[in-house]
Amino acid sequence: MRATGEERTLIEAAMPIPDRILPRGQRVLEGPPPRFGLDAYLTRSVDVPLDWRLVVDGDVEQPLALGLDELIADARVDRALDLHCVTTWTATDLRWSGRAFHDVWTRVVVPRARPRPEVAHVLAAGLDGYQAAIPLEEALAADALLADRLDGQPVSLDHGAPLRLVVPQLYGYKSVKHLCRLSFRVDPPAVPVARFLAHPRGRVDLEERSGVGAQRFWRLLYRSLVPLFLRRARPHQLAR
Repeated sequence: MRATGEERTLIEAAMPIPDRILPRGQRVLEGPPPRFGLDAYLTRSVDVPLDWRLVVDGDVEQPLALGLDELIADARVDRALDLHCVTTWTATDLRWSGRAFHDVWTRVVVPRARPRPEVAHVLAAGLDGYQAAIPLEEALAADALLADRLDGQPVSLDHGAPLRLVVPQLYGYKSVKHLCRLSFRVDPPAVPVARFLAHPRGRVDLEERSGVGAQRFWRLLYRSLVPLFLRRARPHQLAR
Protein backbone atom coordinates (compact mmCIF):
# COMPACT_ATOMS: atom_id res chain seq x y z
CA MET A 1 0.00 0.00 0.00
CA ARG A 2 1.37 3.41 -0.99
CA ALA A 3 1.82 5.92 1.84
CA THR A 4 -0.24 9.09 1.79
CA GLY A 5 1.39 12.51 1.66
CA GLU A 6 0.80 13.05 5.39
CA GLU A 7 2.24 9.63 6.25
CA ARG A 8 5.34 10.30 4.14
CA THR A 9 5.83 13.60 5.98
CA LEU A 10 5.61 11.87 9.35
CA ILE A 11 8.02 9.15 8.32
CA GLU A 12 10.53 11.60 6.84
CA ALA A 13 10.33 13.74 9.99
CA ALA A 14 12.12 11.01 11.92
CA MET A 15 14.74 10.09 9.31
CA PRO A 16 18.48 10.35 10.00
CA ILE A 17 20.19 13.66 9.27
CA PRO A 18 23.84 13.40 8.15
CA ASP A 19 26.65 14.68 10.39
CA ARG A 20 24.49 14.79 13.50
CA ILE A 21 25.74 12.45 16.23
CA LEU A 22 22.85 11.10 18.27
CA PRO A 23 22.57 8.41 20.92
CA ARG A 24 22.15 4.88 19.66
CA GLY A 25 18.80 4.25 18.01
CA GLN A 26 17.71 7.91 17.84
CA ARG A 27 16.78 9.93 14.75
CA VAL A 28 16.28 13.67 14.41
CA LEU A 29 12.72 14.95 14.31
CA GLU A 30 12.48 17.97 12.04
CA GLY A 31 10.19 20.76 13.16
CA PRO A 32 8.74 21.39 16.62
CA PRO A 33 8.11 18.35 18.80
CA PRO A 34 4.48 17.33 19.35
CA ARG A 35 2.73 17.04 22.66
CA PHE A 36 3.62 13.43 23.40
CA GLY A 37 2.98 10.83 26.07
CA LEU A 38 0.83 7.87 26.96
CA ASP A 39 -2.72 8.01 25.62
CA ALA A 40 -4.18 8.13 29.11
CA TYR A 41 -2.46 11.48 29.72
CA LEU A 42 -2.61 12.94 26.21
CA THR A 43 -6.40 12.99 26.35
CA ARG A 44 -6.64 14.74 29.72
CA SER A 45 -7.31 18.44 29.86
CA VAL A 46 -4.98 20.36 32.14
CA ASP A 47 -6.10 23.37 34.16
CA VAL A 48 -3.32 25.32 35.84
CA PRO A 49 -4.67 26.81 39.07
CA LEU A 50 -4.14 30.52 39.65
CA ASP A 51 -2.53 29.69 43.00
CA TRP A 52 -0.23 27.00 41.53
CA ARG A 53 2.60 25.95 43.80
CA LEU A 54 5.34 23.36 43.49
CA VAL A 55 5.03 21.08 46.50
CA VAL A 56 8.25 19.67 47.94
CA ASP A 57 7.64 16.77 50.31
CA GLY A 58 8.51 13.15 51.05
CA ASP A 59 11.28 12.19 53.45
CA VAL A 60 11.90 15.77 54.53
CA GLU A 61 11.54 17.57 57.84
CA GLN A 62 9.64 20.57 56.45
CA PRO A 63 7.44 20.31 53.32
CA LEU A 64 7.43 23.38 51.09
CA ALA A 65 5.04 25.01 48.62
CA LEU A 66 6.88 27.29 46.19
CA GLY A 67 5.40 29.80 43.76
CA LEU A 68 7.01 30.17 40.35
CA ASP A 69 8.64 33.54 41.06
CA GLU A 70 10.04 32.27 44.33
CA LEU A 71 11.29 29.09 42.68
CA ILE A 72 13.12 30.74 39.77
CA ALA A 73 14.09 33.87 41.71
CA ASP A 74 17.39 35.35 40.51
CA ALA A 75 18.83 32.00 39.42
CA ARG A 76 17.54 31.76 35.83
CA VAL A 77 19.72 29.88 33.36
CA ASP A 78 19.28 29.13 29.65
CA ARG A 79 20.12 25.79 28.07
CA ALA A 80 19.98 24.39 24.53
CA LEU A 81 19.18 20.72 25.07
CA ASP A 82 18.11 17.70 23.05
CA LEU A 83 14.94 15.84 24.01
CA HIS A 84 15.10 12.11 23.31
CA CYS A 85 11.76 10.32 23.05
CA VAL A 86 11.82 6.62 23.87
CA THR A 87 10.02 6.00 20.57
CA THR A 88 13.34 6.87 18.82
CA TRP A 89 12.84 10.49 17.70
CA THR A 90 15.00 13.34 19.02
CA ALA A 91 14.15 17.04 19.04
CA THR A 92 17.46 18.89 18.96
CA ASP A 93 18.62 22.14 20.53
CA LEU A 94 15.42 23.05 22.32
CA ARG A 95 15.96 26.37 24.09
CA TRP A 96 14.79 25.90 27.67
CA SER A 97 15.00 28.47 30.45
CA GLY A 98 14.46 28.04 34.15
CA ARG A 99 16.47 27.06 37.20
CA ALA A 100 19.03 24.28 37.45
CA PHE A 101 17.67 21.39 39.51
CA HIS A 102 20.94 21.07 41.43
CA ASP A 103 20.68 24.75 42.38
CA VAL A 104 17.13 24.26 43.70
CA TRP A 105 18.36 21.24 45.64
CA THR A 106 21.39 23.02 47.11
CA ARG A 107 19.89 26.43 47.85
CA VAL A 108 16.24 25.61 48.55
CA VAL A 109 15.49 21.95 49.28
CA VAL A 110 18.45 21.13 51.51
CA PRO A 111 18.40 24.22 53.76
CA ARG A 112 14.64 24.71 53.92
CA ALA A 113 13.03 21.27 53.54
CA ARG A 114 15.91 19.44 55.21
CA PRO A 115 15.70 16.05 53.49
CA ARG A 116 16.99 12.94 55.22
CA PRO A 117 20.64 12.22 54.39
CA GLU A 118 19.66 8.86 52.86
CA VAL A 119 17.36 10.40 50.23
CA ALA A 120 18.27 8.88 46.84
CA HIS A 121 15.12 9.16 44.70
CA VAL A 122 12.69 11.79 43.41
CA LEU A 123 9.05 11.20 42.55
CA ALA A 124 7.97 13.90 40.08
CA ALA A 125 4.23 14.39 39.58
CA GLY A 126 2.28 16.49 37.10
CA LEU A 127 -1.13 18.17 37.16
CA ASP A 128 -2.31 15.57 34.62
CA GLY A 129 -1.67 12.75 37.09
CA TYR A 130 1.49 11.47 35.40
CA GLN A 131 4.36 10.44 37.67
CA ALA A 132 7.96 9.43 37.11
CA ALA A 133 10.56 8.09 39.53
CA ILE A 134 14.08 9.40 39.02
CA PRO A 135 17.33 8.64 40.84
CA LEU A 136 18.39 11.79 42.67
CA GLU A 137 21.85 11.67 41.13
CA GLU A 138 20.28 11.93 37.66
CA ALA A 139 18.15 14.91 38.68
CA LEU A 140 21.29 16.60 40.01
CA ALA A 141 23.10 16.33 36.66
CA ALA A 142 24.49 19.61 35.33
CA ASP A 143 21.87 20.13 32.58
CA ALA A 144 18.74 19.06 34.49
CA LEU A 145 16.29 21.96 34.77
CA LEU A 146 13.03 23.09 36.23
CA ALA A 147 11.95 24.96 33.10
CA ASP A 148 9.21 27.57 32.78
CA ARG A 149 10.20 28.89 29.33
CA LEU A 150 10.78 27.35 25.91
CA ASP A 151 12.09 29.30 22.91
CA GLY A 152 11.86 32.54 24.87
CA GLN A 153 8.17 32.15 25.75
CA PRO A 154 6.37 30.70 28.78
CA VAL A 155 6.08 26.95 28.36
CA SER A 156 2.77 26.17 26.65
CA LEU A 157 0.28 23.58 27.85
CA ASP A 158 1.46 21.32 25.03
CA HIS A 159 4.92 21.21 26.51
CA GLY A 160 4.20 21.28 30.22
CA ALA A 161 2.96 24.61 31.61
CA PRO A 162 3.52 26.06 34.06
CA LEU A 163 6.72 24.16 34.89
CA ARG A 164 8.46 21.20 33.34
CA LEU A 165 11.15 18.93 34.65
CA VAL A 166 13.83 18.55 31.96
CA VAL A 167 16.36 15.74 32.43
CA PRO A 168 18.05 15.53 29.02
CA GLN A 169 20.25 12.50 29.65
CA LEU A 170 17.13 10.40 30.33
CA TYR A 171 14.35 9.49 27.91
CA GLY A 172 11.53 11.99 27.64
CA TYR A 173 9.14 10.01 29.82
CA LYS A 174 11.23 11.15 32.81
CA SER A 175 10.82 14.86 31.93
CA VAL A 176 7.47 15.37 33.62
CA LYS A 177 5.11 18.01 32.21
CA HIS A 178 2.86 20.28 34.30
CA LEU A 179 5.08 19.68 37.32
CA CYS A 180 3.33 20.24 40.64
CA ARG A 181 5.18 18.01 43.11
CA LEU A 182 8.69 16.80 43.88
CA SER A 183 8.72 14.11 46.54
CA PHE A 184 12.17 13.16 47.79
CA ARG A 185 12.37 9.56 48.96
CA VAL A 186 14.79 7.25 50.68
CA ASP A 187 13.31 4.17 49.00
CA PRO A 188 12.48 3.82 45.30
CA PRO A 189 8.91 5.12 44.84
CA ALA A 190 6.26 3.08 43.05
CA VAL A 191 4.73 4.65 39.95
CA PRO A 192 1.53 3.68 38.06
CA VAL A 193 3.40 2.91 34.82
CA ALA A 194 4.08 -0.66 33.72
CA ARG A 195 7.73 -1.78 33.74
CA PHE A 196 7.60 -2.56 30.03
CA LEU A 197 6.76 1.10 29.36
CA ALA A 198 9.43 2.65 31.57
CA HIS A 199 12.91 1.73 32.77
CA PRO A 200 13.69 2.54 36.44
CA ARG A 201 16.51 4.83 35.26
CA GLY A 202 15.93 5.49 31.54
CA ARG A 203 19.45 6.55 30.48
CA VAL A 204 19.60 7.44 26.81
CA ASP A 205 23.28 6.61 26.30
CA LEU A 206 22.70 3.08 27.60
CA GLU A 207 19.44 2.72 25.66
CA GLU A 208 17.39 1.93 28.76
CA ARG A 209 14.04 2.17 26.98
CA SER A 210 12.10 -0.43 28.99
CA GLY A 211 12.32 -2.25 32.30
CA VAL A 212 11.95 -5.64 30.63
CA GLY A 213 13.28 -7.48 27.59
CA ALA A 214 16.02 -6.76 25.09
CA GLN A 215 16.34 -3.02 24.47
CA ARG A 216 17.00 -3.53 20.74
CA PHE A 217 13.56 -5.14 20.47
CA TRP A 218 11.92 -2.02 21.90
CA ARG A 219 13.94 0.22 19.59
CA LEU A 220 12.80 -1.64 16.49
CA LEU A 221 9.20 -1.84 17.69
CA TYR A 222 8.98 1.85 18.56
CA ARG A 223 10.68 2.93 15.34
CA SER A 224 8.12 1.03 13.27
CA LEU A 225 5.36 2.85 15.14
CA VAL A 226 6.77 6.42 15.04
CA PRO A 227 4.38 7.61 12.30
CA LEU A 228 1.44 6.27 14.30
CA PHE A 229 2.66 7.91 17.53
CA LEU A 230 3.10 11.28 15.85
CA ARG A 231 -0.24 11.09 14.07
CA ARG A 232 -2.07 10.21 17.31
CA ALA A 233 -0.37 13.06 19.19
CA ARG A 234 -1.63 15.77 16.83
CA PRO A 235 -5.32 15.76 17.82
CA HIS A 236 -4.37 16.22 21.47
CA GLN A 237 -2.49 19.51 21.16
CA LEU A 238 -3.78 21.70 24.00
CA ALA A 239 -2.50 25.23 23.41
CA ARG A 240 0.28 27.19 21.80
